[in-house]
Amino acid sequence: MVDKLSKYCKYLLIALMVLNVIFGIITVVGGEAKVGTFMVFAYCMLGLTVVAILFAPIYGIVINPKSVKTIGIVVAIVAVLALIALLFSKGSTLSMEYLDSMGVTRGIESFVDFFMVFTYIVIGATIAAVIYSAVSKLINK
Repeated sequence: MVDKLSKYCKYLLIALMVLNVIFGIITVVGGEAKVGTFMVFAYCMLGLTVVAILFAPIYGIVINPKSVKTIGIVVAIVAVLALIALLFSKGSTLSMEYLDSMGVTRGIESFVDFFMVFTYIVIGATIAAVIYSAVSKLINK
């Protein structure tokens, strides 16, 4: 069952990649007139991504109930990274006049700052994990 599902998922991902390329080419060739069509497609892809993000852990728990512990550890790590990002985000650094001219509130600025710091931390953690994995494979040979 799992092998069949992974085969179908592989074909679905290939089809979605082909659709992305086709819509990208249509947008580039069509210019500004086709940007709206591409945006609708992008929103649909975002919706599919959200469904996949919500479905994958539930399916994994149903197939392998012991994976709940691993999912809990991952959620805890993400929560710790978010807390670190919250502590390191500077808050407001721009003048209120500038924010008003851009139509942005202090809350939105703080929100964006938090997610920028969170993104930098996640990228750094990912790079560190890749380096650790490569070095541990070299040492274990």
